[in-house]
Amino acid sequence: MFYLRPTFVLVGMMLVIFPCQASAADGWYMGMDLGVAISPDVDVETGGLDDWTPSNPVLSPRCDVTLNPDRIQTEGLQCRDDPEPWGPMKESFDGGLGILAGVALGYRMGNFRIEGEYFYRNAAHDDTDVPRTADYDPSTDTQFAIVQDAVDDVLTHNFFANLYYDFHSDSKFTPYLGIGVGLASVVVEYRTLWHRNGISQTKVFDNNLPGGRELNEKLAGALLRDRAKLSDVMFGYQALAGVDYQVSDPVSIGLKFRWADFGEFKDESHYDSLRNHASVAGNPPVPVTYYVRTDDIQFWGVSLNMKYAF
Repeated sequence: MFYLRPTFVLVGMMLVIFPCQASAADGWYMGMDLGVAISPDVDVETGGLDDWTPSNPVLSPRCDVTLNPDRIQTEGLQCRDDPEPWGPMKESFDGGLGILAGVALGYRMGNFRIEGEYFYRNAAHDDTDVPRTADYDPSTDTQFAIVQDAVDDVLTHNFFANLYYDFHSDSKFTPYLGIGVGLASVVVEYRTLWHRNGISQTKVFDNNLPGGRELNEKLAGALLRDRAKLSDVMFGYQALAGVDYQVSDPVSIGLKFRWADFGEFKDESHYDSLRNHASVAGNPPVPVTYYVRTDDIQFWGVSLNMKYAF
């Protein structure tokens, strides 16, 4: 809430400049908004299921029954026929900037307004990070040439019910404050890529034991990758503040500030390639997925708006 203070200070100054008086006429109005949205950094957790042993991620491909159906060199790794969970691995992505556009239908009752609002928002994060745990950083693992996850765009369709209080004045300016609750349909464009090094640096299997070299050659250059549009429906709330200027009896224009916060986002996907084979694990093989989760999604918005009273 610290970042809302400049907005409230602005509204407070307007209340001093434009003292309150009787409210405008009651009735319906339509509104339109167009502006920018700013998203802060986002912390993400990822995890899922796989044929591996969490106790030794470097050697875990030995447990991949699709890659190594005969379970060569798996002594002591406790490989199982069922896929095992991995994660969570943590990563963080820079904030993003995008557009905000919306429409609203509302009703004025004295100093109060109630409003139903739809707005679209996007944020271009376009940032990458390496997923890590406290015990394992794959960027330091010589088995890999590239380890990289990415968040590209975050797109949301938002439906809110808002309540405003207008501070009417003897001028054409009307400051206001508001709160709202609603739902957001959120789509996160997410990418993951783990690209293994060539044969000279692939040492998962012991080349000196039977079958080891052949399996290392099979694993060399292998890709774990996916490009997904993850989605979730989230509950959220927002705080609003702004000022309108009365252009004519039915028309006003203004500037609106908002801060919105949503709950946990979580969705899952399957890999396009899992070590160069289908996204399956276990014996018999079953489909496997990975998840992406973040505790909350926030954004700031500033927009120009126009209202037309019926």
